[in-house]
Amino acid sequence: MPNSAKSNDLFYVTLTIVNWLDIFTRENYKLIITKNLAYCQQNKGLRIFEYVLMTNHLHMIVQSDLKPLSDILRDFKSYSAKQLFAIISENPQESRKEWLLRTFKREGYINPLNKAIQVWQNGNYPIQLYSQEIIQQKINYIHQNPIRAGMVAEPHHYLYSSASPDSPLKCNEW
Repeated sequence: MPNSAKSNDLFYVTLTIVNWLDIFTRENYKLIITKNLAYCQQNKGLRIFEYVLMTNHLHMIVQSDLKPLSDILRDFKSYSAKQLFAIISENPQESRKEWLLRTFKREGYINPLNKAIQVWQNGNYPIQLYSQEIIQQKINYIHQNPIRAGMVAEPHHYLYSSASPDSPLKCNEW
């Protein structure tokens, strides 16, 4: 299975922070992700049908009609990585600052595909969704993720999920 989506079909993708670091524990870091995803929806043709942003990874059911999905996700990861690195660097309350920055620099240094830092793991591990049964299975997985992690009791209680009516990221209609 390839580790990036190239066609314009419907895909389930997972984007993961290097070393599974829990960086999405702070509200401002999560907002960077939702704002960047909204930008991709409005300007790059990314259609997000379902999503959940966990502490160290992002699951989505997505499609693109304008550009190759792999290009959109690559650009999203590159831009959001730079923003996350900058905001962590400038955050005087970030108790993990030195450790996080050192890790992102080290991961960037050892990966020949990067120039300086690496925040996201390479690839987006697409699974093409070819039937209603598989689509429903992935929707359930996405919505149950915060419950399995012990964060909430009900899917709609987790703000950074398409299951929440108050989510800061508005998903596309099916």
